[in-house]
This record gives sequence, C-alpha cells and structure tokens, in this order.
Amino acid sequence: MAQRNNLYRRSSGIYVLRLTVPARFRLLLGQREIHASTATSNPAQARTVACRLLGLWDQCLSELEMVDRGQKNTGSEPAPKGVISVNEISEATGLQVSFILRELLNHRIPIMAEVNSQPGYLVDDFLEVDREADTGGFVLNSAFEVGSPHVFSRFLRPFDERHTILNIIECGYAEEVVFRTNTRPRGAAFFDLPGIRLTPRSVLLLKIHADRFSRTGPSSASLSESPALNSDAHKGLAANGLTCENCRPERADERVSSLMATFFERRQSSWKPDQQKKMATQCGTFVELMNDPPLGALNRQMIWSYEAKLRKMPADRYNAARRHKTNEAHRLIALAEELGEDRLSSTSVERYLDNLSSMFAWAKRNQILTGNPAERAIEKPKKTTRDQDDRSKFESTDLDKIFTAQWFATGAGERNKHGRFHRFRPHFYWLPLLGLYTGARLNELSQLYTNDVKVTEAGVLYLDFNLDGADKVDADGSDKSLKTVNAKRIVAVHPNLIELGLHDYVRALSAAGHLRLFPELKHDAVKGYGKPAGSWFNERFLGNQLKIQRDGTRTFHSFRHTFITALSELNVPADIQSQLAGHSRGGTITLTRYRKDAEADRLLGYVKQLDFKLPAIAPFSIADGLDAVRDALRRKAKPTQ
Repeated sequence: MAQRNNLYRRSSGIYVLRLTVPARFRLLLGQREIHASTATSNPAQARTVACRLLGLWDQCLSELEMVDRGQKNTGSEPAPKGVISVNEISEATGLQVSFILRELLNHRIPIMAEVNSQPGYLVDDFLEVDREADTGGFVLNSAFEVGSPHVFSRFLRPFDERHTILNIIECGYAEEVVFRTNTRPRGAAFFDLPGIRLTPRSVLLLKIHADRFSRTGPSSASLSESPALNSDAHKGLAANGLTCENCRPERADERVSSLMATFFERRQSSWKPDQQKKMATQCGTFVELMNDPPLGALNRQMIWSYEAKLRKMPADRYNAARRHKTNEAHRLIALAEELGEDRLSSTSVERYLDNLSSMFAWAKRNQILTGNPAERAIEKPKKTTRDQDDRSKFESTDLDKIFTAQWFATGAGERNKHGRFHRFRPHFYWLPLLGLYTGARLNELSQLYTNDVKVTEAGVLYLDFNLDGADKVDADGSDKSLKTVNAKRIVAVHPNLIELGLHDYVRALSAAGHLRLFPELKHDAVKGYGKPAGSWFNERFLGNQLKIQRDGTRTFHSFRHTFITALSELNVPADIQSQLAGHSRGGTITLTRYRKDAEADRLLGYVKQLDFKLPAIAPFSIADGLDAVRDALRRKAKPTQ
C-alpha cells in the first residue's frame, strides 16, 4: 500500500506530491491521481510535508478498504481514520461550513457518505433507468424494476455531487436517492424516498483533500497529529486558508470573474468583434465550469481539472443547448456523457486553454497574479504537417467543378416562375473569380465598396483594400476590417475579369445608387460580410452542391493558396508576392520601413501572367445582376414574423 515519494515542482516553484489512486477506488473517488500541494518551494520542507501526506494517504486507503469489505473494528483501539466530515474540518480550522463546501465545488473534490446496512436497489447501468422529461431526474419505480434488492454498507458518492453540495449550502441538508457505486462505471445505488439525508456532519472527504484547509495555529491540530501542519510550509497561506500559489495573499478572495471583467475592460478595445466573442465565451467557460474560483485557489491541478471537464463538453455547445433546452454547462456535460454525443476536439480544448492562459499572463504582467497556472498546462501533440498543408490549393479538377456552375456558363442564374432571382446572387459569380485572381481573403472581398475599385491615370483597374472613408471602419467602427496592418494594399485586376464585365458592373451598381460591391450580403456583427458569403460557398456550394469533401482543407481560402502558389511558380519577386497577398513586405527594416509598395501599373505586369485554364465562362449579365440585387434586398427588407 506504500507509495514512493513522488514529488514534482510546479512552474510557480511549489512542490506537489502525486498520489496514484488504486484501480478499485477510482470509481468511488472519481480520480486516477491526487495532486497534493506541499505549499512550499523548499525541497527539504517539501519532503517533510510529503511524508505526512503519505501517512494521511495510507490512512485513507485503510479506511476505504475496511468499509469496502464491510469490516468494523472490534478492538479497544479506534480504527485508523482516513476520512473526515465537513463539520470536523470546520471545527478544527475555524472556517465556515459554507466556505468549505464552496471550496469543494471550486476544486472538484469528491465527497462521499458512509451507509450502514441500508436497504436499496443496485443498478448495474443507470442508463437503463427512465428519466423525467422535464427535470431529467430518475424515475424511482423504473430503477426498482431494473435493479436488484441490495443492502449497502460502504462509502457511496452522491450521483450529482454539485447538486448535493449546492442543496446543503442553501438548505443545510440534501435528501439523496441516487449514489454512484464502485462496482462498475455506470453502477448506481437507488434508495426509496425520502432517501438518505446528507448534512455537513455526514458529508465526508479524504483527509488528503482536507489538508488544503489546514491553517497555522493550534486549531488545526485535530486534522493530523503531525506537527508538519504548523511548519513553515504553510506560512504562505492567506487568512481564509487558500494556498495562494499564483497570487498575493491579499488578493486571494478576488474571483476570476472580477479578473475577467478587468481584463476585458483593458483589452477589448484592441480586439475585433469575433475575438471579443471568442474570449468572452472561452474565459467565461472557465468561470462557469470551475464555479468562479477565488484567485488564491488557482493552481495547476485546477487547470487540469478544467481540461478534463472541457474534454467532456459537447462539440457544439450552441446546438446542444438548443437541443436540450438548457445552456448550463454541467448539465450539458452530463447529457453528452449519457447520450454519447461528440465532445470538444483536442484542438478546441487547446484553444480554450491558450486563451485562458493569455488572460492569466496579462494578469501576471499587471501584478494581479504572481504566476500563470495555465501556462503550458498540457503537452500539445507534435505537429506532423507543414503549415502550408493545413489548407489545400484548388487542383485543376476542383476549378473545373467550381467554374462549370450554371451562372458561369450563362453569366447569370435562373429566374423563378415569377421572374425573380430566388436562388442566384451576383456574389456567386464574382467572389470565386476575385478570390482566384486576387488571392484576397473572403471578408476583404465581401466588404468592398464600389469606390474601392479604382483606375490609375494609365487606365489600370485595381482593388484598394483599405479602411478609408467616413462610413467605413476605423478603430471604433464595425463596417470594415482587415486582418492586419499589412493587409492594406492594392491589387491590379486581371484582364480576364475586365473582359467578363467587372468594371462595367461596378459602374452600373454606382449608377443604381449602391455603395457596396455586394449589397446583397448581410452584415454579421461578429464576422462581417464574409460570414454569409462563407456559409454559401463552403457549405452550400462546395459541400452540398459540388460534393467536395468538407474536411477543412478546401475552402474559399484555397483560392488564396492557389493564387500564391501560381505567383511562386511564375518566379514573381518575393516582395511583390507579399504585397499582393497582404503579408509583411520583408524581414528587414529596409524592406518593411523604407521600401514602398509597387503601384498598380507595375503589379499588372505580374498579375496578367496568371493563367488557370478555366472552363469557358460567359460575361456577366449586368441587367440580371442588378435585378438579382433588387430581389435580394427585397427579401432582406421583409419583416420577420
């Protein structure tokens, strides 16, 4: 039963003892490992505290073994006590019961109750038990039919520990009828109403977990006989008993939600709307899943617990919330587990942790935290593909499929029986062509104004990707945006596009009073005009209509890869390639600061060399295009029902 002194050092300098939970108790404790902080960065002191913690762990295992086998101590000496109640912790430390219970929630510490000769029903798989449609609770009559009568005399875990603890905080007790067993992963014990009443006196946890509540002073002596509890190892504790591994003791009580509010207040002005939404969602998920912990409780173990919860989250929370009619994160996790739904991918989990780490890193830079517990919290798998392989360029077969669509063959889409364009929009025709011949990003093209299509004195037509104009975006605007400052650029228009009618169409739009090149596109508050365009091209056109595999490697962005690859094959100078692509113009101060961009007249010499050997494409029907815009705007103007 003994375990070696398995100490490791966190990035904060604090030593932690790693304990392996025996397989027979993992279902009961809900953990494979326990990481117990020694609260010291001194190796000698850490070894001393680790010895005491190992002693506590041996007591815990002895107690679990004894109760699990149904044995009772009959001798004069009391049985070794490896578990302790919430009430006993409160009496020993002076901490309020409600505070201890909330810390159990914050740190996801498993709780249990000891039952003695309690009759009930043992169910091997709780998924076989019927659930209430409105609340999701178990139907007891169904449990009694599925299960078999059984007399329980062992430690049991409440089925929904969070719900149990919240009830005890609110009411002082919880009446529980369902418990998890340590027989099998889906094993459950059901008891008839009124169930088993759990109170702070009967809610138990392992002493190894209770050690976090130890405080300096004589009142902590009853948690352990070891004097190590009062050693210098615990001088870093805050007044409320938190270890403060990553913050100063005076800030220990501040909540992560408060830190998040300050972080957003200071940083969100520099974020684009989609970045604001992403950060709010991903940092907010930590606050929600970890019950808004105090800063003094932040440590690596909490981040690992958060990671474990993230991996159980539904892959698409928005749709899961609509499907289950609840957006409560813990409930969605439980439903995903029961119904076998898809979970967040490892890549998504990494993004969540990266954004959380960026918030903690900012807090550390601004002296709110002393450490970043989320920094490199997980080992990311080694990348096995090159960056340029993350997206594929369109092969000639792909281009043939795309540019043989009906509107390319005829110059316009089909009208319905009422003479209107219901299924065709001008951007169906122009966006793929512009993407291929300019290499521009989808949102850059979708947000263009008609006066962004310009002509030089020499008569060269070009696109001006900019943020100019009183009605366009600036630092505080919301109508146009560019990915980076390097995205400000001009791109000469290929002669093929002029022959197909681009310049004539732009002039016709202006004459009709339209300011935008694609007035039919709706603006999305987060992702701009590119969102509806992307939904059409990537999902409905590529995926549904052309049946091109939707694996993320071929999207509208593939036009950009095709364009840049073609420039490279033509041996276009690197600085010209960078300008046309909207990348940094070079790696030296000379290139980035002093060398100015090439004019459109010069760029045309490179652009007109591009030849993608497309199928025959008919010139754009300007009259039909203007009608299609009117039909689209008519639909946009319809009041919602």
